Amino acid sequence: MTDIIEPGGGDPAPEPAAAPDRLPAAGQSIVAQRAITAPATVDRAARTVEVVWSTGARARNFVPALGLITEELEMSPNAVRMDALRSGRAPVLDTHRRGGARDVLGRVTAARLERGRGYATLQFSTAADVEPIWQRIADGTLRAVSVGYRVHRYEPRPDAATGETVHRAVDWEPFEISVVPVPVDRDAAVRAQGEQGLPAPAIEPALPDEDPPMPETTPETPAAAPSAPPSAAPSTPPQETTVTTTPEPTRAAPAAVAPATPAPDLDAVRAEAQRAERERIAGIDAAVEAARALLPAERITPVRAEAIAQGWTGDQARRALFDALVAHGPRPAIPARPETGPSHDDPAQILDAMAEALAVRAMPGYQPQGSGRHVEFMGWRPSDMIGELLRARGERSVPRNPTLLAERAFHTSSDFPLLLAAAANKMLLAAYQPAQPTYRQIFLRRDFRDFKPHRHLRIGDFPTLLPLAENGEIQVGTMSESQEIVLLQTFARRIRVTRPMLVNDDLGAFTDFAAAIGRRVAEFENATAYQLVNSANGDGPTLTTGSAPVFATGAVRANKASTGTVLDTDTIGAGRTAIMKQRTLDGLPISMGQTMRLLVGPNQELAARRATVTVAASEIGKANVFAGFVQPVIEPLISANRWYLFSDPVAAPVYVYGYLNGAEGPQVTTGPVQGADGVEVSVIFDFGVGAIDWRGAWFNPGT
Repeated sequence: MTDIIEPGGGDPAPEPAAAPDRLPAAGQSIVAQRAITAPATVDRAARTVEVVWSTGARARNFVPALGLITEELEMSPNAVRMDALRSGRAPVLDTHRRGGARDVLGRVTAARLERGRGYATLQFSTAADVEPIWQRIADGTLRAVSVGYRVHRYEPRPDAATGETVHRAVDWEPFEISVVPVPVDRDAAVRAQGEQGLPAPAIEPALPDEDPPMPETTPETPAAAPSAPPSAAPSTPPQETTVTTTPEPTRAAPAAVAPATPAPDLDAVRAEAQRAERERIAGIDAAVEAARALLPAERITPVRAEAIAQGWTGDQARRALFDALVAHGPRPAIPARPETGPSHDDPAQILDAMAEALAVRAMPGYQPQGSGRHVEFMGWRPSDMIGELLRARGERSVPRNPTLLAERAFHTSSDFPLLLAAAANKMLLAAYQPAQPTYRQIFLRRDFRDFKPHRHLRIGDFPTLLPLAENGEIQVGTMSESQEIVLLQTFARRIRVTRPMLVNDDLGAFTDFAAAIGRRVAEFENATAYQLVNSANGDGPTLTTGSAPVFATGAVRANKASTGTVLDTDTIGAGRTAIMKQRTLDGLPISMGQTMRLLVGPNQELAARRATVTVAASEIGKANVFAGFVQPVIEPLISANRWYLFSDPVAAPVYVYGYLNGAEGPQVTTGPVQGADGVEVSVIFDFGVGAIDWRGAWFNPGT
């Protein structure tokens, strides 16, 4: 939430300069009240000024975890983490800008909380570029400040007056104070941490209720020093952050009135005190009711009793109930610690929103991610985006000429190559991830650590268990193993984005390339896998073990039909029987898994579905025995009438595929064009397939 300098920006103790802050003149706007810095607090020699950096005023804010909310800051010491402002290292910034060192105007040398407000002393640098800003502050021309902060926890509560939910920040941390040209109003609000660029409406005119220093202009009498009222005031600053009702001064009035004054209306005083007490208890009960869903009654009842007896306000009771919840109860279902996120002016956020806009424009049906800020850039030209990225990085003089912007886009410090890479990645993944190549149903995934030849070991079964010897010795067994080599290969394509394309505001070739390549990569994977399966007329590649292809007749493999047959339940049963007769490296039957895959081409689709579809049969002999157990996989790349029966690849893998270090799918990189102004957008795809065994499959050439 962004706050601004209030009039009288120094200590709230009574002083002449603070008087105009109390009650605005007729017709004076609220914004004007909050924009006056008391010149009396300016120390030209030390280059310091005191300011009010927050009153906890209510405003609209956008929080990623909650959306658009009405936000209010609690200004009690229990709610505000003051370590950053009191460290002496908190910066004074120019309008919340954090793009470069020159945005730092000075530092916060002291900060405190008093009576529901935050006060601070700002010291400005003696640097030449800070001098104009300091002079404007010193002569009263520049009057507004704004605080940058992080919210660690909100407490939602209904507002009886407006009927809306107000999110009160009850755990938050200010970390910088900025000098700004315009304070909080309905048209413009410059915010720091957590702002998403939404306008912050002005606060309802409740300033007089928030401003308790007026009574301090008279009461400090020496005779009252040893009595209770002075000690009570400084001992309870957290309680003063809530707007207490007026019976306190009213009750004190009779004791302070001299005998010569008219007697007060005791009935009115008593009625006002009773009304205030009822309101206080009603506030406590509202906090108690809100906590009943989260805490057991035995935890709530003592807190309520203590709150009534000790004179707590509703907010104090709510904090005590929350402490009990943290210590003993479950956590609430609402987000407990939402973070307001980076600034609306963060270059990384702007770049991501622009990349989303490019993806939405290039791909019909693309579903954007994030907060929806991409809508802001939907109609922007590439040159407009380049200029905005330069301004977000703190560039002071950004050209408007598209030709000059195109030249700046290819500098080494430009964000434009990152924008192209981000947009290409979003479009690639949007097209690639939904694709489900059929080869993945029969291949087992095993990723690669590097580009060296990978030996995929087919470890034999654990040796048969033997009885334990009488002396307790466990006999040693051996495990057999075979090995096949699979290689990882790199595939790539690239496209250039040149200076003429940017000058002409034409990225059509780039967006078409990025949108299409994701789908093409998935198709390429599928084609590469089935090229391996179809090799040697469907027999597959030659394995190291036995120096024979994956599928062969006779004793070498015994996993191929000697002559092609039609596809029906009888031939499927023959294939399954052949697989069950295979033996592991240690001579045990192989595990086939719960289901099998029937791989066919278009010519055999009808026969495959007939052989595997569920049929309601009145006689057991007519039932389809393989329904639900054998799953048909239809692949156009399987030619002629060939068909394959594969075990579950997890149980008995035959073919494997994988990516480099688990980086599934294509990867996008950008780089300069040698000898010309431009950016090369490259798509790199690391992918490998291979055969490691033959036992878990059966091949029939068909008729």
